Amino acid sequence: MVQLITTTRILSALEAIPPNHRTDLNLPNNPSVNTPITHDQLIRLSRYFRNNDEKPTPNRTLNYLLTGTKLYIPPPPKKPEPSPEYLALKARLLAAYETDTYNQMTAPPATKNSPSPIFASNTPTVSSLHDPSAHDPEADTLTPGLVLNIFLSVVITGFSVYWALASFATPEVLTERVSSVWNGRSTGGGGDGVSEAVKVLVAFGAAAGVGVAEVAIYAIYLGKVDRARRKERGVKERKVVVGEVLGAQKEEVKEVGNNVTRTDGEKEEIWGRGPNGGLRRRVRERWEEEKEKEGD
Repeated sequence: MVQLITTTRILSALEAIPPNHRTDLNLPNNPSVNTPITHDQLIRLSRYFRNNDEKPTPNRTLNYLLTGTKLYIPPPPKKPEPSPEYLALKARLLAAYETDTYNQMTAPPATKNSPSPIFASNTPTVSSLHDPSAHDPEADTLTPGLVLNIFLSVVITGFSVYWALASFATPEVLTERVSSVWNGRSTGGGGDGVSEAVKVLVAFGAAAGVGVAEVAIYAIYLGKVDRARRKERGVKERKVVVGEVLGAQKEEVKEVGNNVTRTDGEKEEIWGRGPNGGLRRRVRERWEEEKEKEGD
């Protein structure tokens, strides 16, 4: 169905028809300029005047009504509101971009002997968000290397204990205490006083103990790492301006830990907190100096 724009000629023709006849002809009841009207409605409108007028008028013909009109293009639909998933992804991308920008500012310049980063990404954190094969190091704590390390520790411990029981003489004291379990008393070297079942059981127990110790130590390590991350995220960086250095009133400053000490004894808190606060402040000052040079 072709839709056209209502012009003043079409509007005057529609207003000349009584409202009850508009309903019968399926014409717009409240016409106005620049509103859509179909080509079929214009045909019915011209036929109405041709059949009902005693004298045909040239300003009611179809050619006259079509003069000056154009195709009606509906306005584009309203832009939908962003979804929560889109907003979350946008926040992650912005955070990743800020992280990459900060890493580029603090990274040392590339040397001549280093490989050319032609195929390297300038924003590795942002690239990892779009890479489906990339893993989050914070979420993926159980790595293949860790599993292999624990497995080798358990297997080597078990075989070592079994080899020691089979190769060396069993202590006499242990033989007397577990005589009810072992088949006989130790009479010489070679571990003859210990049965094979007991050797396997002791080796298995030692291996299991090592495995439990490995898992416990790694769990303690993960707990400390998680607490350190939460503590680091809770630190808020801020910059406190104590005063200005005017003209020749320059003061010597020296860095002591995370503070800047002046010669007059006053202390000024540097920009940023934490172990790398001084580095962040120096990088920011260097960046501000470069901006001022570019502005000049």
